[in-house]
Amino acid sequence: MAREVSPQVSERALVAGLFGAYYHVLRLPFRQDSPRVQAKTRGKLRIDYNEKNVGYNKLRESLLAIGDIVEITPDANNADTWVINAVEKRRNAIHRASFDRQQCLAANVDGVIIMASIRSPDFNLGFVERCLAEIRIAGVDVILVVNKFDLLTAPDKDTESILAYHETMGLRVFRESVQGGLSPQLHACLDHGTWLLLGQSGTGKSTLLNRVFGENLQTVGEVSLINKGRHTTTNPALFYSPLKDDLVLIDVPGLREFGMHHRDVHEIRGGYPDFEAYPCRFEDCRHLNEPGCGIKAALAEGKLPEFRYRYYVAMLDSVQENFKPRKGDYWRGVRK
Repeated sequence: MAREVSPQVSERALVAGLFGAYYHVLRLPFRQDSPRVQAKTRGKLRIDYNEKNVGYNKLRESLLAIGDIVEITPDANNADTWVINAVEKRRNAIHRASFDRQQCLAANVDGVIIMASIRSPDFNLGFVERCLAEIRIAGVDVILVVNKFDLLTAPDKDTESILAYHETMGLRVFRESVQGGLSPQLHACLDHGTWLLLGQSGTGKSTLLNRVFGENLQTVGEVSLINKGRHTTTNPALFYSPLKDDLVLIDVPGLREFGMHHRDVHEIRGGYPDFEAYPCRFEDCRHLNEPGCGIKAALAEGKLPEFRYRYYVAMLDSVQENFKPRKGDYWRGVRK
């Protein structure tokens, strides 16, 4: 039965999915049994994309993302649809760039989980470094889950040295084999809050979701409520379960690339807090060819790992005016 239309009613809602011109929203206060409803934007929010003249030409960004808090009212012309009239200011947001698109992966999150694997596929350092830089620029809490340690037949000293360095910076690293279950420490970390889950295919994200939530896993956003389409392969999906009332996970399926060309040089420098321990002669030093660079000196003295500087330079390359990303080509041949 269609509900009565009451144009005067205004409610707050959580954006939980996107299908073309329509959104899925969960009316607030959110409960694990909250029904999802479809909504559409109007007024200035009907402009689908913002364009920014930074990095690689013009980057388009959707005005709304999963995690946004919006104001909705019933649609006077359609009893099955609500109208999004306004969006609240975000307390944070995680972005990535992919060719000509700047995508907000999620807004208003409590933390981000970077999911990697030690084997099958091998640890992708480049993907992890770019994710960490973006998250630190956004000022959001982050943990790194490295999966499939059960596949190791011998110690991986190179990867372990990388993980150990990040731990000295305060990053929480969980070495896991999620197929057999999560460690008590990781279970305790993912006990509550809204977390964004980032990781490439094959790293075990789906298994992690199932282990966290159990068989009562629910997802918002698989199929449109009006049967007019599905999520594209990189549209985030929101997961929750009655078994964990205080936990929401937002997964980004099919994520293969994590571009940083939506950021500028100053922002990328802010994504490397460990560089602050090595002051330079000039405050605006880019750490490339400037005289008196503390980062170059620390690198020459072995105080700073080479991989940190290498990926920093690769990210700087991506914000140059003549930078043109190609599919599978990660910043001057640096693929990992």
